[in-house]
Amino acid sequence: MSLHTLLATPDLNEISPVHARLVCAMRYVHLARCQGSYCFRALASQIGTAEGVRPFHVFMDEAGRAWPEPIALNRPCQMALSYDEMLLVDLSTAAARKERAVFDELVEDMIGQSGRNAIWSAARRLMGHMVTIVH
Repeated sequence: MSLHTLLATPDLNEISPVHARLVCAMRYVHLARCQGSYCFRALASQIGTAEGVRPFHVFMDEAGRAWPEPIALNRPCQMALSYDEMLLVDLSTAAARKERAVFDELVEDMIGQSGRNAIWSAARRLMGHMVTIVH
């Protein structure tokens, strides 16, 4: 196995639409805040539902508080996911599937129990809104 294979992350075209929406929303909010151009409607469009905007912010805030370093996001023009984006997608997937053991296993080495509990609850609420837009 090559180093390139080990370091490769999926690309936005290779993941489910709901996960791509989540990653694009992360990137949008980061850039919009940096540029001072944040728009609720634009984020709602990225997520697919206005009801998911607040749960999205709570999820990202909880993850940001618990993450050992600032969350690394790729630029919107880059198709590949960053490792943090990939991990946040995996955490949200485990939460949507109610797979708490899988969720904990993904981050137990880097995030303590209280941080995991907060992210889990926020991810469950967020994915409750996001999964309904694709089913």
